[in-house]
Amino acid sequence: MRRLPYVPPDHPLVSEWAARAESLSRLVAYVARMQRALTVLDLGCGNGWLANHLACLPSVHVCGLDLNRRELAQGARVFVDNLRLKFLYADVFSAEVPERSFDLIVLASVIQYFPDPAALVRRLTALLVPGGELHILDSPLYAPAEVAAAQARTRAYYLSKGLREMTAEYHHHALPVLAPFQPVFLYNPRAWWNRVARKVGVSQGRSPFPWIRLTPTPDPFPSPGITPGEGAGG
Repeated sequence: MRRLPYVPPDHPLVSEWAARAESLSRLVAYVARMQRALTVLDLGCGNGWLANHLACLPSVHVCGLDLNRRELAQGARVFVDNLRLKFLYADVFSAEVPERSFDLIVLASVIQYFPDPAALVRRLTALLVPGGELHILDSPLYAPAEVAAAQARTRAYYLSKGLREMTAEYHHHALPVLAPFQPVFLYNPRAWWNRVARKVGVSQGRSPFPWIRLTPTPDPFPSPGITPGEGAGG
């Protein structure tokens, strides 16, 4: 687990983990460039592998929050030597966390498990310090016209695996739902250079999922809504 997201080449999910490794590398570099003390919330942290990577950066303290007791216990055991990492079992909507506690909140492969992303962002906004940032990565986000087909694919997949209950737990969100929160693409998989990179198999541009930064605080000059083809991020 300490080696995640780096897995052997014969791992059955090697391509998925390669994409996660690429997005982790970008995120760690971004946080490191901030060069200041930070308190970070990793929402839906699972066993904490990503939280641990962030908490290895100088002056970065990370709280991993999840509702999976087993994975939290595993993370607490494996990463016990990382004194800047702690774990919390809680529902984010009812967690007794003081407002304005975090400089950054990370949602990595998480937002698809929340039925109302706007309500989630509003809740998380209360936990951010003024000027704090919320980062969404490793999750599919769709153009409105793509949602129905994506729902059908997901339903067929889970039914084929005998996991009917997951069809109600996995949600498909369209990008415009984030428009009120000043979204900025930091990585846009639909940019032509990233589409080419995935096609030719080079090391960068493998992730099919966007990395979006939200600064959900009042902005006197709000940006217009986004569409999947927009954004200058790499």
